[in-house]
Amino acid sequence: MRLKPFRATYEEHRTMSLRTIVLASFLFATACASVPPQTALIPLADHHQHLVSPAAAKLVAADLQPAIAVPAELAALLHAREQHWNDRAGLNELYVEDALLFNQDEPEWIRGRDKVAEYVSGRFARAYRITPVAYSTSGDSGYIAAYFTRGEGAAAKHFGQVLFSIARASDGKWRIAAETPAFPGPRVREPRTADQLIAALDAAHIQRAAVLSTAYWFGSPFFPKVDNEYEKVRAENDWTASEVERYPGRLIALCSFNPLKDYALEELDRCAKSGRFRGLKLHFGNSKVDLLKPEHVARMREIFRAANARHLAIVAHLWTGPEYGAEQAKVFLAQLLPEAPDIVVQIAHFAGGGPGYTDSALGVYADAIAAHDPRTKNLYFDIATVADEQTDAALQTFADRIRQVGLKRVLYGTDLGPPQPRQSWANIRATVPLTDDELRVIASNVAPYFKQ
Repeated sequence: MRLKPFRATYEEHRTMSLRTIVLASFLFATACASVPPQTALIPLADHHQHLVSPAAAKLVAADLQPAIAVPAELAALLHAREQHWNDRAGLNELYVEDALLFNQDEPEWIRGRDKVAEYVSGRFARAYRITPVAYSTSGDSGYIAAYFTRGEGAAAKHFGQVLFSIARASDGKWRIAAETPAFPGPRVREPRTADQLIAALDAAHIQRAAVLSTAYWFGSPFFPKVDNEYEKVRAENDWTASEVERYPGRLIALCSFNPLKDYALEELDRCAKSGRFRGLKLHFGNSKVDLLKPEHVARMREIFRAANARHLAIVAHLWTGPEYGAEQAKVFLAQLLPEAPDIVVQIAHFAGGGPGYTDSALGVYADAIAAHDPRTKNLYFDIATVADEQTDAALQTFADRIRQVGLKRVLYGTDLGPPQPRQSWANIRATVPLTDDELRVIASNVAPYFKQ
C-alpha cells in the first residue's frame, strides 16, 4: 500500500470525469447489492487488504495543530465567513476589493472581490466551521491559519486547510486580502479491525481476503522514527495475525517488515515458524528499496531466497517513485525472481503504485510471459486501485495488458480504501473495457497461497 491522500469528496474534486465514474460505480454497486451472490459476477477473494492497529494508526496520522482563540475582531471575521458560506452578497463584504484566492481545482488564481465571493459561495456542498490554529497581526496586516471542520467533539473532522492573509480596511474592520485553501485536510488514519473488513467484504459478497500487515510502517524512513522499532514491528505483525485468526476460513495473514533492516531475516524466520502467516508483504517504496543499488539487490535476493525456503508467498509493491519503470523491472525479473522459483510472487497494483499503474514496468513482465520465460512461472499481478481515476485511453491500455499477461494471472484486490471492495469492483466493471467472460475469469481467480 502506498500512503496517499484519501479520496476527496465531491466538493473537493468536482471534475466531470470523476463525477461520471463515481455515478456509474454507485449505480452499478447498487444493482449488484440486489443480485443474489450465487448469480452475480463477484470476486471470490480480495488479494490486497490491510488492517491497522491503534498503534499503526497513531504512527501515520498527521500531527494536528491545536485550536486557538483569536482576538475578538478576528473571531468576528471568521464567524461571518462561516455564516455566509454560501451567500455571495454576504461574502462580498468580507474581502478587500482586489482580493485573491487560489483555486486548487484548476489550479489558478482568482482575482477580485466579486469573483472570489462567487467562487466561495458555490464551492462547498454544506456548512462548515473554521478552526483557527495560528495568527499574527502587525499594524494593518496579518494572517490566520485554520482548518475547515465539520462535526463536533471526537467526531470532528478537518476536511481542509486554509491560510487567510488579512488587512484592516479604512473603516477599521479586518477583511480577507488573500485566501489559499487546500484539500483534503490533514492526514487521518483510523484503526481498522477484522470486524470492519468482514463487514466490507460481506457488503460486496466477497468470501475471502488476504490481509497484508502494515508492520513495515514502523521501519519506514518516511514516518517518524520510533523507539524499540523491531518490537513494534513484531507487535503489529502479531496483532494482524490475531485479528485474522478471528475469522478462520475467510481471512489469511501476510507479515511485513522493511527488508533493508538488520532484523528483516529474523522477523521473516519468526513469522514462518509461527505458522500464522501465508506469506510476506514487501513494500519497496515505503522501505526505500532501490533496485539500481547493488547492495539493495543483494539484500533483496537474500529475502527472496529465505521466503522461498520457508514456503512464504511474496506480495511486492515495486513502485518507488517517478523514476520507477522498465529498468527496475528488468532487475526484478533477472535477479530477484530466480531466487523464488517455488512460491507465488504477486506484484501489487499491476506493477505500479495506484491509482493507475506503470506501463513501462508492466511491459517487461508481459514480454517475458509472452516469451514463456520460466522465471514468470509463479508470477501474478493484483489490480488494486489500478482502474481508479483513469482516462479512457489508460483503461483501454490496462485491458490490453491484462489480456497480454493472461487473465489467470490477474487477481482482484482493493487496498485499504476508500473505495471499499464493493465500490472498487463496481468501478472496474463499469470502466475497464473487458467482457463479462473476461471479468468472470478474474473474479474466479484465487491465489495458490489461499490453498496452503
